Amino acid sequence: MKMKRIAWIAGLALIGVSCKKQLEILPSDSIVEETAMTTVPFLEKGMVGVYININGSYDAEIYATSLYSDEANLPTENNTGRGVIAHRWQTDPGVGEVTAAWGRYAFGVDRANRVIAAADKLTGLSAADAATRDRIKAEALAIRAFCEFQVLINYAENLQSGSLGVPYVTESKIQKPARLTVGEVFAKVNQDLTTAAGLMPASFTDNTRFTAKAISALQARVALYQKDWGTAITAATAAINAVPLATSAQYPGIWTDQTEAEVIWKHKRTSGQGRLGDSYYDRTSSKIMYGVSFKLLNTFAANDIRLASTVLDRGGSRYSVAKYIGGTPSEPGRADVKVFRTAEMYLIRAEAYAENNQVALGAADLNALRKQRIAGYVDEVFASKESLINAVILERFKELAFEGQRMNDLRRKLLPVTRLPQDAINASAKTTLSPTDKEYYYPIPGTEILANENMIQNPTYRQ
Repeated sequence: MKMKRIAWIAGLALIGVSCKKQLEILPSDSIVEETAMTTVPFLEKGMVGVYININGSYDAEIYATSLYSDEANLPTENNTGRGVIAHRWQTDPGVGEVTAAWGRYAFGVDRANRVIAAADKLTGLSAADAATRDRIKAEALAIRAFCEFQVLINYAENLQSGSLGVPYVTESKIQKPARLTVGEVFAKVNQDLTTAAGLMPASFTDNTRFTAKAISALQARVALYQKDWGTAITAATAAINAVPLATSAQYPGIWTDQTEAEVIWKHKRTSGQGRLGDSYYDRTSSKIMYGVSFKLLNTFAANDIRLASTVLDRGGSRYSVAKYIGGTPSEPGRADVKVFRTAEMYLIRAEAYAENNQVALGAADLNALRKQRIAGYVDEVFASKESLINAVILERFKELAFEGQRMNDLRRKLLPVTRLPQDAINASAKTTLSPTDKEYYYPIPGTEILANENMIQNPTYRQ
């Protein structure tokens, strides 16, 4: 993660927009240089620039995990070659689909660090300006933690405390950082989130930005991967209490951006910005680039309302991804990208309860979610914690499909990627990727290894 100071567009000026519309401005309208953020209004502009910068980072992660896991298949009509190497698990350190998120998150960390440094230099402020400065710093700390955590779970080969993690960069300067241990990265993520939570006012509720609710959601996700079940339960509960689960009537509107129900944090997409939906469906040729796998399709019952919001039947056994079609007919493929939803918090808490031997409480959470997703659902009783955990992992496959979760879920459970034969026809017919296979893990990007002599490649890619 060689962090470089980059010369940005000169002549940056204040843009006369309201706070509500700030995330709709162009990248050239934002301020990212630490030296330019000498007042609270300029600091606010710098923070907007951070959000603009990371807007495509999570997209890269979602796309990579859908190609790599059992969520998607490669239709014959996709003759572009796009993403094929990654989908066929022919991975090496130069495969862009699986290495893109590393660099994008690195830029996000760099921008967040500039805002944090500038915020620390703003002193002698009025009470109102000081409160705004602290809120902005909280956002930047949370984004730094988010980016570093997502890099960790994608690029560390295992999450044991003493294993190789990733760098954790806290300054914007030319440097060649070495990889910390997984435990050290988790400690820094949690420290940033604790500090951010202490600075963030509960009154700040814009779900296109980091809020107290989003901090709780991230703390819950981090705790799940850290196997800190008590914190996972506490943080998920805080998020659930703050943002109720969408009802069955509200759920379809999440994916057409007609409702904010259960959306804790999202990346807002406006006209002219990148469309994640285009990664799965080529509007020009009307071809499916990557379709919903038959394995995923078969998990949905006919009375599951998620089916219509996840899968679009285009006829002839052609099933495309529906979550990112959006709700604007004139701009198909443009949809806000949801990063944290309350449904994920229910599933985190259910799994944490199960791991904590509180099976009845975990079952109650899973059943509560299913009641809002499956018409006529009858509560299921689980005989053991293992059966409940297995059910939660399956529910995550359905509920969080094409939201960047599946591959990391399989890795943290050391489960193989298993595709149906009909999903592997154009993927070299290989149906299983095991934890013992080199390609099960992502490599550190080759460009990073070349640029930073302190960077160590993942062990399986050194063989």
